[in-house]
Amino acid sequence: MLLDIQQKGSNLTISFYNKEGVTDYKQYKIDDVANWELCADKDKNKSNEFTNWDNKSVKKVKSKSLDKYSLTQFIDELPHDDIEEIFGYNFPKVYFVDIEVEVNDGFPEAEKANTPVTTIAIVTPNMQVIVLATNDLVISEQQKIQKDLDEYFKNHNVKFNFIFKKLNSEYDLLYTFFSSFVSKFPMVTGWNFINFDWKYLVNRAFKLSLDPSISSPVKQLWGNDNLPLHVGVMDYLELYRKWDKTIDIKENFTLDSTAEAVVGLKKIKYNGTIQDLYEKEYTKYVYYNAVDTCLVYLIHQKLKTMDIALTIANMCRIGIYKASSPIAITESMLCRKFLSQKKVMAKNKIDDSKDTQYTGAYVKAPVVGMHKAVACFDFASLYPSIMRQINVSPESFIGKMPIEEANNLKNSDNIVSVTGAIYKKEDSVLKDILTELYTNRKIYKKESKEYQLKVEKIKNEIKKIKGL
Repeated sequence: MLLDIQQKGSNLTISFYNKEGVTDYKQYKIDDVANWELCADKDKNKSNEFTNWDNKSVKKVKSKSLDKYSLTQFIDELPHDDIEEIFGYNFPKVYFVDIEVEVNDGFPEAEKANTPVTTIAIVTPNMQVIVLATNDLVISEQQKIQKDLDEYFKNHNVKFNFIFKKLNSEYDLLYTFFSSFVSKFPMVTGWNFINFDWKYLVNRAFKLSLDPSISSPVKQLWGNDNLPLHVGVMDYLELYRKWDKTIDIKENFTLDSTAEAVVGLKKIKYNGTIQDLYEKEYTKYVYYNAVDTCLVYLIHQKLKTMDIALTIANMCRIGIYKASSPIAITESMLCRKFLSQKKVMAKNKIDDSKDTQYTGAYVKAPVVGMHKAVACFDFASLYPSIMRQINVSPESFIGKMPIEEANNLKNSDNIVSVTGAIYKKEDSVLKDILTELYTNRKIYKKESKEYQLKVEKIKNEIKKIKGL
């Protein structure tokens, strides 16, 4: 499963998850760092093997780095065994993290990170609960937390092993977390993790003159969120908000509400403020931090919401961070389908247009009021079905004109939509992609139903045995 791609001139490093669920790497030397561009038919450098997706002539032009389309082509032309490794259906080992910080005046802001980080709780795949802290706990206090964890989760058939580590300063706390933990994590997540925990840790590190890039195996951060390159970082709150369909009614997206709805447990309650807890009941404060992290672990074990995003990324052969982007998914699938036909998605050097506006879907305004005999229609895969029916695709699109004129062009070679858009009848690339996806969807839904029936059968047999 593809994680990250790093380009440095002609050197390419690809990180991915192997069969053991840990991060692995492959490095390549790019012989020809060049990208496709449109060119004139008479251009002496035009390709004799490839054309653009719209059949126009293309040529390769030297560049400092491969663009996303040339990068896709480079990867698809790797040896078969390499491709099988990079895009193997392997899920990463997941580590769950939650932090606590001092609270002096209102809720702490991650952008400012004005107060010290006090504890960092980590739940490992083998259910160790590691808490890094700047204050100490004696052995008896650590044992109490272990006992409380056992009691709190006794009805969920899990056994968390509590480990406590005291650091000498906040600087040591962050340095240890970044360098000894995060840089070795295949995947790290938490509740509201990117927007608060990670952002707070990074900004706090900057305040302490600590370089947070040590959290990356290659000492490099990327993006607006300063994520560590070659380390998977996902926010379980956002995953749950976007992908979860198992919980019908979501009152809100707080960890407290979600944990209760999913696993039947809530966060630890306390009197006063979280700062009061830190100053007066430090043992319970550490326990509170540990339980929060365990709850996210249990939510993942129950729902596996992260696996949905990872599966989509793997199916589309894109990096895990692009799974929520319809544009990245579409571009990847189109690019690869075109490549199979010896076509590329070249840059048009002449066309410098940006911020082009497109008309969105038409939504008819409802007639306000109470009506009789109201019907609601829910069509299965409506948009993909329409796209297949009229053969929508960039290379099949001929043009658009007033519907009266368009209808005059109806013939055995054209399809005219009700909007006046005209498409070629020959099956398009996008139609082939959608047909394949739709066919596989029907197969997988049937298999899913069969497995559900098997599960119900096993449950009923267990009930009968217990009844005896």
